[in-house]
Amino acid sequence: MTASAAEAIAYIFAANTGLVAKAFEGVADDQLWTRATPENNPILWIAGHMVGTRALILRLLGDPAETGWGDLFARGASLGDQAKYPSKDEILRVHADLAPRLQAKLVALTADDLAREATVGPKPFGAKSFADQLGFFALHDSYHAGQLGYVRKTLGLSNLVG
Repeated sequence: MTASAAEAIAYIFAANTGLVAKAFEGVADDQLWTRATPENNPILWIAGHMVGTRALILRLLGDPAETGWGDLFARGASLGDQAKYPSKDEILRVHADLAPRLQAKLVALTADDLAREATVGPKPFGAKSFADQLGFFALHDSYHAGQLGYVRKTLGLSNLVG
């Protein structure tokens, strides 16, 4: 992989950064926890999960980023009492803080950085290099951006894209 791969990954995260903020446009406070089905997560949880994962990526890139939310939005976490979760404004504030830091780290990666073995942090099946690992995280971020769009539509709101 070349450094241009890092630029492509950074582009994906930048595009999704705008989608996270846009996802909340027109969402009333009483809709933040609405679930399309009992098996789906609400828009607030999805966004919190995305932001928490971005903090994890920053830590893998050497930035000691933390959200302050612990494992509230961890994969497989059960939804709990809404009062223990950060507000929409808090999630968007942390998101706005982490996004430029992530962009700066991603565009600064070299071909050697990307080629190193993926040994730290979550390593998806088949990921051999750090580029593979970051590619998976870009896919993960995009997957959840799509979920934000889906939830918006179930709330009767406009498309997230298009």
